[in-house]
Amino acid sequence: MPPPPTSATILCVEDERFLLDELEEELTARGYTVLTAMNGNEAEAIIKESHPDIVICDVMLPGRTGFRLLEELVATDSLPARTAFIFLTALSDRERQLTGLRAGAVDYLVKPVDLEILHLKIESALNFARKIRMTTTGDPVPSDVHLSRRETQVLALLGRGSRTGEIAAQLEISENTVSQYVKVIYKKLNINNRADAARLSIAMGLVSEQEHPDRP
Repeated sequence: MPPPPTSATILCVEDERFLLDELEEELTARGYTVLTAMNGNEAEAIIKESHPDIVICDVMLPGRTGFRLLEELVATDSLPARTAFIFLTALSDRERQLTGLRAGAVDYLVKPVDLEILHLKIESALNFARKIRMTTTGDPVPSDVHLSRRETQVLALLGRGSRTGEIAAQLEISENTVSQYVKVIYKKLNINNRADAARLSIAMGLVSEQEHPDRP
């Protein structure tokens, strides 16, 4: 398999040094920029500073578990919306997998992992991120534009035609908070109305054409 056409940054979080070194060597050989951390605190600091494209994280970490790390990153809007979080762990039972996915992970892989499957999962996550960066004209969203995970959720719901009250109920936040998110989104994306938000949410791959109702 050839190296990725454009460089992407992957953070590997693993407390067993030999496994961490193996992951780093494998992903570096595929052309990725690889960052490493051995616990949740190190990982959180790197995520906030470097905004990696993908985080590959063990569950059983010293201090905070990987589940707790992801939950806290999402709760504080510290995980960039375009960062895909993938669990890679020896815990294979169904309930743990559900816990990881409910926390916000895009995938849950069990050790020992098939490396070809891992690379396909990575490519899939990166392709989705590229779609998010596209507008209807095919031009990329400026690289300095960053939507938090919560802002991305609000934008996606706007694209589906949801009103302020509906968004508030679904995300379990106040209508005033939704209104503040909408103002921030409009400013960041340089748009002025719900029609523009809907258009952009479709272009970014957050909403399909079929999901958007025929209304502004």
